[in-house]
Amino acid sequence: MSASNAQEQIELHKALAPRYAFRYGFEFSRLFQQDWHAEMMRHMPAGARRVLDLGCGTGFFLAELDERRPGAVGLDISHAMLRVSEQYVPRAKVVTADAEKLPFKAAAFDTIFCKGCLHHTRDHVRFLANCQRVIDRDGVLILSEPCNDNFAIRWARTAMYHVSPHFSPEDRGFMKEELVALMERAGFEVTYAGRYGVFAYLFAGFPDHIGVLRYVPGAAWIVRQMIKLDRWICSTRFLRIVSFQVVVAGRPKRA
Repeated sequence: MSASNAQEQIELHKALAPRYAFRYGFEFSRLFQQDWHAEMMRHMPAGARRVLDLGCGTGFFLAELDERRPGAVGLDISHAMLRVSEQYVPRAKVVTADAEKLPFKAAAFDTIFCKGCLHHTRDHVRFLANCQRVIDRDGVLILSEPCNDNFAIRWARTAMYHVSPHFSPEDRGFMKEELVALMERAGFEVTYAGRYGVFAYLFAGFPDHIGVLRYVPGAAWIVRQMIKLDRWICSTRFLRIVSFQVVVAGRPKRA
């Protein structure tokens, strides 16, 4: 990141840290987040041992990774976020650093997860190339990023980024094919590109923004049904364009 953007992101996420802790405080929200994480983790190599959660924030995903792969490492530019992570995974190895300047040796990891981090950066190819440098030749990078394939979602997201104090106006989502192209430019062979999240994403993913389910009895059951519906939508050719996230996995290209 540029020095100005890095500082902007540090200050932004320092203010957001308490909201992230609040976000994961509801059963229905945790159910959705766990399903989102499962969608990403299904692309993790079976023998993965050296795992990095890049942009780990408050550590909710890192806690799940550490359960499955003890010794998982988390990195975030916001020290305030990492302080909150202590309540989820107190034994975690966490690093405060800029994701565009990863402080790790080459081939240090066999899996890198990046959940909603790329769109906070400005030089996307540089960010991805840094990931490629620290991934083992048989490793995989797994991304989940805001999907802008639907014009209505693209418009709404752009407006929100400019109006809400919880986002930077320079942040933006990605078209699925655009994200695939960025991965390829950074030296990855894309092995999967699909969409994720519709109703459950909207109503359960962000109770700090859209909190209607906080007041509905049986919210966890409702979210489970939303997740099932979302999976059907995201697997249906003419409907999946309404998805809010694109999940992409890729391996370093062989020389």
